[in-house]
Amino acid sequence: MRTKKSIKNVSVMLSTQFITLALSFISRTVFIKTLGSEYLGFNGLFASILNGLSLAEMGIGTAISYALYKPVAENNIELIKSLLAFYRKCYLIIGIFIICVGVLLIPFLPYLIKNAITAPVNITQIYLCFLANSAFVYFFAHKRIIIDISQNKYITSAMDFAGKTMVSIIQIFILLKFQNYMFFLYVQIIGTVVSTLIIKVIADKKFPYIKEKCDAISIDFKKKIWNDISILFLFRVGSMAMVASDFVLISAFVGISQAGIYSNYTLIVNTISLFICLFISGAEASIGNAIVSLDKDNLYDVFKRLSFFVFCISGISMVCLLNLLNPFIELWIGNAFVLQHSIAVAISINFFFMQNRILLITFKQNAGIFRPDRYKPLIEIIFNFGLSIILVKYYEILGVLIGSIANIIFICICPEAYIIHKHLFKRSHRIYAKSFLIQILVLLFACTISLYINSFIYNFVAKCLVSIFVSMFIYLLFFFRTEEFAYFTDIAKKLK
Repeated sequence: MRTKKSIKNVSVMLSTQFITLALSFISRTVFIKTLGSEYLGFNGLFASILNGLSLAEMGIGTAISYALYKPVAENNIELIKSLLAFYRKCYLIIGIFIICVGVLLIPFLPYLIKNAITAPVNITQIYLCFLANSAFVYFFAHKRIIIDISQNKYITSAMDFAGKTMVSIIQIFILLKFQNYMFFLYVQIIGTVVSTLIIKVIADKKFPYIKEKCDAISIDFKKKIWNDISILFLFRVGSMAMVASDFVLISAFVGISQAGIYSNYTLIVNTISLFICLFISGAEASIGNAIVSLDKDNLYDVFKRLSFFVFCISGISMVCLLNLLNPFIELWIGNAFVLQHSIAVAISINFFFMQNRILLITFKQNAGIFRPDRYKPLIEIIFNFGLSIILVKYYEILGVLIGSIANIIFICICPEAYIIHKHLFKRSHRIYAKSFLIQILVLLFACTISLYINSFIYNFVAKCLVSIFVSMFIYLLFFFRTEEFAYFTDIAKKLK
């Protein structure tokens, strides 16, 4: 049942994401041609600021999700209602808090933008649109979580797809017809409001009991949740420092236009990341269910298989990014928007380790393992910001990326892999470390071979085919005898 639910969730999300991807690139192309790179810089900068403000969420969503897995599996309606009521109250406060703090940040916005702004815009008005769009979703977040936790994420994915599709089409029309950035943002806000309210209606209809009166959760249960939340807040601080800081540092130390150009790269990378995350998020509720129902040996088998799968798709994607990122940018929007090849290499490396870390975090959080590395986020902030600020002065964008790569490898992946093996799987992490190191060596071999062959090829489609088939052939050559490879081969045969 878990496998079928995961496949259904992932299938819906994949099928819708391809269309969303096409519309995103069409919208970005029209955006660049009609408005320019400075407006792209505003998009990236204010999105990063709002990501930082989402720290107010404190990890409540993760803690409640973890607490809901067991009652949902046991169909404990009363506890589900109580937890959702608690979740609703928390997020109401968070939404109001984000609005208030967001408004207080307005006077500081000019200090985050290097160089004079040439675009005829009102920065405050733009920022308030981003703030409104970000804050609204918190008021109905509890409706979405019950759908996702019950392994019906395909429903929210389908609604998100429909909303994004309509918004993108209307935004493209507005850009072509009026070249008006504010209208572009207003449509985004309307789309967020409408899709959120539709998900609310669906949740009320599918789970009518969530509107019923309920008892408050016990003091002990609430203490446990708040204990988890206090630790998760630190993790969110670390995550935001790693994700949001890159764009803010580039805008503040390099320039808003360069930040806008860099955002084209992040659009591509984030799109590919989203496809990989779809597999993990589609299976997340099933992972949570497996953690509470399987023994350690069977659970570790699930982890090894998913880890191998994520490595394969993230590794092949990295080979493609390494070979195709700059050629694609040049083909897409022109040579003026191409960054140095070393930056493309750093982006590709950072992408690979980020994807493999996501699976570690998913198992760790769904198992409720929050305490062992509770102080690690503080180390992340000091290490990532400190190294990035030092390097950005000498290497600009490349320096920021080097700081992020060093942080994710040494401060994030290594400790997290050790912790889930010790506290969840109850076994040594050395087997995983050895396996991951071998996988990285194979990936480096695939990168080297593909780069060498592509150095003689100038056609983009040919480069793309070489990147895919070389990496797949090398993976097949090294891993076809593994148990994980055989497992996914069997699934593919059954699906066929």
